Amino acid sequence: MSCLFPYGMGGFEVNHRCPITYENQVKWAMGYGDKRFRKDIQFMFQVFGIIQKRQVCCTAVLQVQMKSFHNNQEAFRQLTPHDLSVASIEEANHKEPSNHVVRSLRQHINAVRTKVVGTDESHTKIHALIWGMTMVKNPPSLWITINPSDTHDPIAQVFVGEEINLDTFNVDSGPDSCHWMMNIASNPYGAAQFFHYIIRAILEDLFGISISGRGKIC
Repeated sequence: MSCLFPYGMGGFEVNHRCPITYENQVKWAMGYGDKRFRKDIQFMFQVFGIIQKRQVCCTAVLQVQMKSFHNNQEAFRQLTPHDLSVASIEEANHKEPSNHVVRSLRQHINAVRTKVVGTDESHTKIHALIWGMTMVKNPPSLWITINPSDTHDPIAQVFVGEEINLDTFNVDSGPDSCHWMMNIASNPYGAAQFFHYIIRAILEDLFGISISGRGKIC
């Protein structure tokens, strides 16, 4: 990351005047003014991979301290590669593993993965929360899918760095559609900012729904 920190200062997890967590420094880097971090082809994948690994390790530590894990610890040690191969074949055939030890191990692994951002288990957990809210607050009266187009929206181009005056916008001026798509592809963080901005604007201004800092719906 020498090109990202050309003076050899300000790197991750070094001595700072004010302590800062790894996650908060990543947020700072992604919002840096000259966009060097968000446009680097490796930076985003490296930091996100590190965050995922740390989430796995922290959750795994808590999971192995549970009583249910200690009760099956010796059985887990007795598992062989053949047992796991048989379980893999059964899972490929959409069947539950016949080995109860493998089933128990899978439950612990799934419990760890629910705490890791981006995994299938975390998505399943979010879906369960949505359905749980439906059971408590009754089903919504309107089901819609909001899918803003980032490759054809001038607001998205502002988020990725194009100098566009939206007050006096001229649809015939500025870069062509190919250049717009290249801007979005080279700056996925800006595209994500556009998505969150549009969704929040629709929820707050169109539906009157606002979210507090703690995630509570107001």
